[in-house]
Amino acid sequence: MTEQARLDIRDLRKSFGAVSATQGVDLTVRPGELHALIGPNGAGKTTLLSQIGGEILPDAGSILLDGRDITRMPAHQRPAAGLARSFQISQVYPEFTVEDNAAMAVQAHMPGGFNLWRNARRDARLREPARRALERAGLGHRLDERVANLAHGEKRQLELAMALCMDATLLLLDEPMAGLGAEESLRMAALLRELKGQYAILLVEHDMDIVFSLADRVTVLVYGKTIFTGTPDEVRNHPDVRAAYLGEEDTGTEGGQ
Repeated sequence: MTEQARLDIRDLRKSFGAVSATQGVDLTVRPGELHALIGPNGAGKTTLLSQIGGEILPDAGSILLDGRDITRMPAHQRPAAGLARSFQISQVYPEFTVEDNAAMAVQAHMPGGFNLWRNARRDARLREPARRALERAGLGHRLDERVANLAHGEKRQLELAMALCMDATLLLLDEPMAGLGAEESLRMAALLRELKGQYAILLVEHDMDIVFSLADRVTVLVYGKTIFTGTPDEVRNHPDVRAAYLGEEDTGTEGGQ
């Protein structure tokens, strides 16, 4: 019996005027799989993630999460369905502490969402899962630090920890390596490698070395169309992929979106 896909996208379509940003995309992410989505500038990767996350509604097609149709579900309801998204630009609160930010992510996922009358600093239901997620993300020693004082790489770690706080079954990671130095990128790659197998992950990333070292499967998106899905080796050696994106000799780092 075939295992049900964690994420199942079928014939997804989205146009902005005369521009077709998503043209009949089919994509699946299996439980525990790290699935990378790559493509050149303007390929439609962020638009696709925004449709999965609910920030943009598709014109046609369907998005199934654990077999449940979430195509028209409002974005704020999708975390409770098991979806967590990490944005390309860090969505954190700089004047609050690291622990406060993670606790707010836990609170947002709880039934009833934010309760302004609740003293979050004393609520163990928020603090304990927040600390566990921060420890996993390598920030257990920075709980009381204001986010404004964190290095850029630490903010990306915090953003990922906040996604882990949401008790998700599927993580959407939008360029977690963006703006990181070499050492920070190694730490982030190690964290993603640790999470692989525990979560289904859909990763948008331009660093091909990271993609090919981490991904179980890779989908190549060009002008809103999926032109190939396969293992990293299959993608690396596919002539259409090389011509459209990787180039005959360039399988290194790509920039831009």
